Amino acid sequence: MANHLVTSVMSMGLSILFILGVVALVARHGMIDDDTPPASMAVETICKPTEYNETCLETLKDLKKNSSSTRKDYIFASFRATIEALKSANDTATELRKDHHGKTDDSSKYARADLKNCGTLLTQAIDELEYLLGVAVEQNLADLPDQVDPILIRLTAVRAYQTTCLDEISDEEIKSEMEKALDLATKNTYNSEMIMYHIPDILMEFGVEVDLFHGAVAGHRRLLGDEEEEEEEHEHDEYEHMEQAYFKTPEPESIDEDPKKVKPNTIVAQDGSGDHKSIKDALSGIPSDHEGRYIIHIKEGEYDEGQIIVEQDNVYMFGDGRDKTVITGSESATASECGASQTATFVAQGERFIARSIGFRNTAGSAEQAVAFRSVSPHAVLFDCSFEGYQNTLYYHAHNQFYKNCTIYGTVDFITGSGRAYIQDSQIYVRKPESDQNNTVTADLRMKHEEKGGVVLHRCKIKATKELKAVQGKTRTYLGRPVREHSKMMVAKTEIGSMLEPEGWVKLYEPENDYFNTSTIREFYNKGDAASTEKRVKKWKGYMVIKSKKYAKGYTSEKFIHAGSWVPHAGIDVDLKL
Repeated sequence: MANHLVTSVMSMGLSILFILGVVALVARHGMIDDDTPPASMAVETICKPTEYNETCLETLKDLKKNSSSTRKDYIFASFRATIEALKSANDTATELRKDHHGKTDDSSKYARADLKNCGTLLTQAIDELEYLLGVAVEQNLADLPDQVDPILIRLTAVRAYQTTCLDEISDEEIKSEMEKALDLATKNTYNSEMIMYHIPDILMEFGVEVDLFHGAVAGHRRLLGDEEEEEEEHEHDEYEHMEQAYFKTPEPESIDEDPKKVKPNTIVAQDGSGDHKSIKDALSGIPSDHEGRYIIHIKEGEYDEGQIIVEQDNVYMFGDGRDKTVITGSESATASECGASQTATFVAQGERFIARSIGFRNTAGSAEQAVAFRSVSPHAVLFDCSFEGYQNTLYYHAHNQFYKNCTIYGTVDFITGSGRAYIQDSQIYVRKPESDQNNTVTADLRMKHEEKGGVVLHRCKIKATKELKAVQGKTRTYLGRPVREHSKMMVAKTEIGSMLEPEGWVKLYEPENDYFNTSTIREFYNKGDAASTEKRVKKWKGYMVIKSKKYAKGYTSEKFIHAGSWVPHAGIDVDLKL
């Protein structure tokens, strides 16, 4: 009897251990990752890292009352709250626009245009967030740390659209109304960024087993600083597989590196020798059910068609040379009484836009903000292209973008944006500005340290045009300026011409700020007449000369935008190292 009892107890113990082992194994692989945590613990865990704690608590109030609320419900509550707040703000923009309907005075006309633009941007933010949420909630909780990067990229875009909406409203009264309307959306957006930034810690507090030395949880360690820590190498196929979940369409077949072997779906030619005479006609002719990449050959000519917006995914355009196939426009912020984003000659919006051997130009002149090319396209690739303008020439508005063998012309803040832009092996020409202006090559718009933004100039050449050389000494040129609290700019292995001021970088003086101390401004092994860092702005806390390849590693194209997983599909050779 005693032996039987002992045997039964041992058998029961082994069964319990087996069950516990299975539960642990299942939990580790995220199969039972949506159970119900204690409400008070869940609220405290989620809200602890957020910037706007009261907003976070309010967002979770109803979940706390619901005993069936799951961990995913708590994690993504701020995403859902942001969507609702954005919809409310969009309704406000619509109502304000109605107030000016039918009025013919200039102020009403400009107000309608600004509010229409605001509505477009907020709709983009809503669409972006709804799609992001739809994908993210389907992921196993244990896998979320591996997806911090693509999630934060899209959250950064959501924030950028809101900021642009407000920045580009000229009427101060209307701007004030929209600031109030967007207050809750902005706070929830920032809270969402902080929650995702800290998701490994949150999951561990929720009891989800997280491998701190794997994949993008190592990416969490990377988030803690900009370049000072080493991380595990991502295999291209592993990162690509993970990131592709956040794209609406599958990655098309790779493009042949030899452009002569690329067969277009349609041809644009002004002389009538192609299928279309205008680029807009070619874009409107893309079948809605087309799958894969759609290739458009734009023959030699100067195309002035007003603003061109590529909304379709997977569009590849190639021309006959960046000086032969030129897309031009002349919209400007001052003349048109609109914001910079609305002046763009060309806007890349759909996923995976590619352009090769095309020139993008804005001829408005040096006195005004006038964008030649603006991109919100995820994984945009531009090769052998030119971008000609003065202020805000190249606007990397949102998402990851790669530029190679390009020429970029401008004066003030002429490479700017809130996305992540990597510019490799390109010629950057600084032009003669207005007499009361300084030249600034870069002006990154990253708002928070947690956001995925910034610009890298890698192995480029920064030169003065003949017109600037003629007045050299009478005007000042800088590598850039921190125009937001956490601007992020790196100039690496770049040849810098003699027109640059010895201090290299300049402050943003209005409004008064200390962005030069909170931003991330780096240089690494530059050369040329003005490459010496001896007189650089070393007193700025945000400035650093990197001398170690280990610390510079975070600024390779592979680490900065994970280029190895997507740029080669465009038929472009990319150097993944510095």
